[in-house]
Amino acid sequence: MNKTRLSLSVRAALLATAASSALPAMAEALPPPVAVTAAATTEQPAAGGEAAAPAEDEDEYDDDEIVVTGTRLAGQLDTDFAPEAELDEAAVASYGVSSIEELLEALEPQTRSGRGRGGGRPVILVNGRRISGFGAVRNIPPEAIAKVEIFPEEVALQYGYAATERVVNFVLKPDFRQISAEAEAGVPTQGGQFKSELEPSFIAIGDTGRLNLNASWEHQTMLLESERDLAYDDPARAAEASARSLSPASDQYMIEGTIVRNLDKVTDVQASLRFDQTDSLALLGLGEDGVGAALRRESRTQNWEGSASLNGMLGDWRWSLTGNYADADQRTFTEQDDGTRDRFDSSQQSFGTNANISGSVTEGWAGPIRASITGGYTGLRYDSRSLRAGDITTTDLGRDTPSVFGSLTVPLLDPDYDVGNIGRLSLTLNAQAERPSDFSALTSWGATANWGLTGNLSLIASFKSDEAAPSVTQLGAAPLVTSGVTYYDFATGQTVQIATTTGGNPFLRAEQRRDLKFGLNWEVPMVDGLRFSIDYNHNRSDDTANSLPLLTPEIEAAFPDRVTRDGAGNLIAIDQRPVNFDRAVNSQIRWGVNFSKSFGQPEPGAGGEGRGRGARRSGAGAPPRGDAPPPGDDAPPPPEGGAKSGEQAAPPPAAERPRRGGGRGFGRGGGRFGGGQQGGRWQVSLYHTIKLTDKVLIGPGVPELDLLNGSATGSGGGSNRHLVELNGGVFYKGFGTRVSAKYDSGSTIVGGANGDLKFHDLATFNLRIFADFNQMPKLTDDLSFLKNSRLRLSVNNLFDAQRKVTDASGVVPLNYQPGYTDSLGRYIELEWRKAF
Repeated sequence: MNKTRLSLSVRAALLATAASSALPAMAEALPPPVAVTAAATTEQPAAGGEAAAPAEDEDEYDDDEIVVTGTRLAGQLDTDFAPEAELDEAAVASYGVSSIEELLEALEPQTRSGRGRGGGRPVILVNGRRISGFGAVRNIPPEAIAKVEIFPEEVALQYGYAATERVVNFVLKPDFRQISAEAEAGVPTQGGQFKSELEPSFIAIGDTGRLNLNASWEHQTMLLESERDLAYDDPARAAEASARSLSPASDQYMIEGTIVRNLDKVTDVQASLRFDQTDSLALLGLGEDGVGAALRRESRTQNWEGSASLNGMLGDWRWSLTGNYADADQRTFTEQDDGTRDRFDSSQQSFGTNANISGSVTEGWAGPIRASITGGYTGLRYDSRSLRAGDITTTDLGRDTPSVFGSLTVPLLDPDYDVGNIGRLSLTLNAQAERPSDFSALTSWGATANWGLTGNLSLIASFKSDEAAPSVTQLGAAPLVTSGVTYYDFATGQTVQIATTTGGNPFLRAEQRRDLKFGLNWEVPMVDGLRFSIDYNHNRSDDTANSLPLLTPEIEAAFPDRVTRDGAGNLIAIDQRPVNFDRAVNSQIRWGVNFSKSFGQPEPGAGGEGRGRGARRSGAGAPPRGDAPPPGDDAPPPPEGGAKSGEQAAPPPAAERPRRGGGRGFGRGGGRFGGGQQGGRWQVSLYHTIKLTDKVLIGPGVPELDLLNGSATGSGGGSNRHLVELNGGVFYKGFGTRVSAKYDSGSTIVGGANGDLKFHDLATFNLRIFADFNQMPKLTDDLSFLKNSRLRLSVNNLFDAQRKVTDASGVVPLNYQPGYTDSLGRYIELEWRKAF
C-alpha cells in the first residue's frame, strides 16, 4: 500500500481556500486509506478560545493522516480564564430563540453571577470588545452569531468593569444580511387574557460594519379578578371582582436602531437609539360606596435611550470611549370615589461617559503584566409631582458621580516562560474610588488568583471589599401615602386594607460589603463535551439599605414606631420608608454541569465536519505551542465586521468558519435557519444552589433573623435552601425541543396569630417545540411559503404549578392565593418567524 503523510500549516487567506476546497480534492486524489484531519491552533492563544494544537512528535501521527492547522474564530476573548460554557452555531440554533435578548434569558442559569449578589444582566462583549450599551445588541438574531463564550466574573476586570457579573462574548459572523418578521400570539389556559406581538427587523454585517433596525408592537387585554378562582373573606370585595384587574390592558410600541462603522482595521464607532411607549389601563374596584362604574387607573410611560462608543488600538493597548443618555417619563391618572382624579408625573434622566484603556504594561518574569484603567462619570436627575386630594407633593433629586477604576494582572507562574511546572498562575488586583455628590466618598478593592493547573482544570479565588451608597430615591424621595393596599397581618392572621407610606430616608448610611469566592472549572477530559463547575461564595454586608421588611412579629418588635394599629389591635398603616439593617451574612455553594454533543453529522466531503483530532485546547493552564505567540494584548480583536484576509486575524478553518448568509440572509445551500450544517445536537445543563447561611441582624438588641429557619424580610417568605435549575434540548433535521425546569425548596415564617406560614416547595417546567422548515426541503418544495421560516410553540409552566402558601390550619390567605401570586398560570404561545 502506498502510504502518504502530509502536514500543512495554513494561515490567513491560504487557510480559507485550502481548508474549504483544496482538502476534499486532495482527499480524493490520495490513495486510500488516507484520513483528513483538521486541527485548530491559536493565532492569539487564550483559555477561552480554540486553543493551540500541541507540537507533537511525528511518531504520534498515523502515517496516513493529513494534518491541517489553522486559527480560531476572530473575536474570541484573549484571556487566561477558561470559559465556563461555549456555544457554536449549531448550539445557538438548538435554543430556538429569535434574538440575543431571548438567548440570554435561556442561558440565565449559566450566566447568573455565582457571588450570590447581583442577579443583573451579565457584562456583554461583541467580538471581544466593549459595546455602547445593551440596546446595541438586544435584537441581533441568532443566525448572525458564530460563537458564544461565557466567562467568570473576574474576566470583567480586564475590560474595565467591576467583577460582579459574568461575562458573555458574542462572536458575530463577518458577512451576514437578513430581513425578518415575527408574529406571536399567546393565551393562558385558564383564559381571561390574550397577548400578541408583531416585530419586523433588519440586520446587515459586512466589512464596513453593522446596521440593525427593529420595531415592535405588543398588545395585551385586561385580566380581571372575576376570571380567576379567588376565595374572598369579605363579601363586598367578592361583589366587585369584575371591577378589579389582576393585570392591566396595555399597548407597547418600540423602534430602535444601531449602526457600527469600522473606521480602519482596528477602530470602530457605534451608535444606537431606542424609543418605546407603553399605555396601560387598570381597574381598582367600585370604591367605598360599592356602586357605579369601576375606578380606573390610566398610565403612559415613555423611554428614550441613546448610546455611542468608539473602540480602537493605541499600539498594543486597547481603548474605548462610551457615552449614554436615557430619559424615562411617566404620567398616571387614578380615579377617586368623589369623581376627582389623582395625578402623578415623574421624569428621570440618566447620563454618563467613561474611557477605558487596557494592555500590557511590561514583560514580567512569567508573562506580560497587564493593566486596565477606566475613568467615568454618571449623572442622575429625578423629579416628580403628585396631586392627591388637592395636596401637591414634589420631589427634585440629583446625583453626579465621578469615578476611577483600575486593575493590574501579574502572571506568577507559566511553564512557557520556564517559571514553574504546575500550570499558569496569575494575580489580579483592582481598586475603585467614586464620589457621589449627595453622599460621602466610596472606595472598593479586590484581589483574584487564577490558577490553570492543566488545559482542562482551573481554580479561582477572589476577595472583594466595597462600599455602596443608597439610591437617590432611597435618600430623598418625597413621602407618599397610598391607601387601600392589601396586606397580610401576621399579628391577627387577617388580610386587611391598609395605608402605606413610602419615600426616602436622608439618614441612611453607606453599605459595607465583603465577598469571598472560591471556584473550580473542569472540562472533563474523559467525556467529550462535559464541563463541571463549582463555586463557594461568602458575603457579608453591614448597614444594608432596605425598605421596611415584611411585618413579622420580629420586625414589628424592632420598629414599633413604623406601625399603626387601632384600639382593637387591627393594622391600619405602615411606614415602609427604607431603613439600615445592621448586618447581613450569607453563604452558598453552586455547582453545575454542561453536557452537549452533536450527532448525525454529514460525512466528510459532503459539507460536514471532518473527523480526526479536532481542535486541541491549551486551556487556562497549558502553555501555547507551536508558532503561537505568548498570551497578551499584542493582537487586537477584529472590528465587528470581521477581519479581512491578511489583516489582524486570519479567517477560521472551514469547519469553523461562519457561512455567509445568502442574498436574503439564509445559507446559500439551505441548511438550518440562517444557513449552516445539517445534523443534530443535544445539550443539557444542571445547576444546584445550596444556601448554607442567610442571616440578618436588624440592629443591636434585636434577635438575629435566620432566613433559612423561620424568619423573613419579604412577602415571598424566607430563603430557599435549595434551588435546582435544569435546561436541556435536542435539535435534529429541523425539529427542536427544549425543556427548562426550576425547583426551589420553599420556606417557613414562624409566628403569627394563625401559626407558622408555610411556603411549600415549587417545581415549574417550560416546554418549547419548534420547526425550522429550511431543513425540510421536501416540504418547502411543495409549500414554498414555508421557506426561510420557523414555527415555535411555547408552553410556560407546563403543569400549571403555583406555590401553595398555608397557615397552621391549612388555610391559604387571600393575598397568597394563586390568582394573585401567579395570575397567568400555564401560558401557551405560538410564534411564526420568516425572513424575506
